[in-house]
Amino acid sequence: MRLKKYLFFAFGLSFTLLMTAFAHYRNSVRLVEKITVEFEAQQSQFLNDSIVNKLLIQNKGALPWEAKDSLALSKLEHLLENDPYVKNADVYHFQQGVLGVRIQEKKAIIRIQGPKQYYMDSSGDFFPISKNYTPKVPLYWGTLEEEQKPDLLFLVDQLNADPFLRNELASIQYRSNSFFIGLRSFGFEVEIGQVRRLKEKISKLKVFCAYRESHPSTTEFSRINLKFKNQVVGS
Repeated sequence: MRLKKYLFFAFGLSFTLLMTAFAHYRNSVRLVEKITVEFEAQQSQFLNDSIVNKLLIQNKGALPWEAKDSLALSKLEHLLENDPYVKNADVYHFQQGVLGVRIQEKKAIIRIQGPKQYYMDSSGDFFPISKNYTPKVPLYWGTLEEEQKPDLLFLVDQLNADPFLRNELASIQYRSNSFFIGLRSFGFEVEIGQVRRLKEKISKLKVFCAYRESHPSTTEFSRINLKFKNQVVGS
């Protein structure tokens, strides 16, 4: 009786291993016949499904592709991440001959509007202007020097952290060793200076804008200066 139990158990285990190996073999020789593309937050802007498909097919050739297990997924991810609009790419297998691609696009925080025009993301990476999508971001007028980039990133990050200024910020410029910003709803230019004491300067700017909204008939200024401690200087 005990021998029969052992034989039954051994047969069941062997059958399970055999079927698993068979399923694995069938999956490994199945060709990739379809690519599905998913964008982070289900929203594509600079790219779309057909652009990603075209990029892969130009590199790998027309579908179907070779057996799935022979695909170098990391190479496909590297290929996609070489696209200037891709921040991160994950390539993985579905069942039944489908290859899955998940794309995270770069997100522009500012557009450089100088002799060369391009976008910059929060990591300081540059990427080109697109014909497919134009994000609503502030403009940086002029040439962005490499040594100015950390301060510009910090300035944009701090302004974007405030809901009021995030919607108001229209432009940034750097001249005479100072940052200047333009606002959408106000006619004056704002001289920030350097990014030292930036939280204090932002607080002064918001108070001044609130005052101007509640007293629209007061003196008009073409520029306000936030560089001086505990005061706003208008001219």
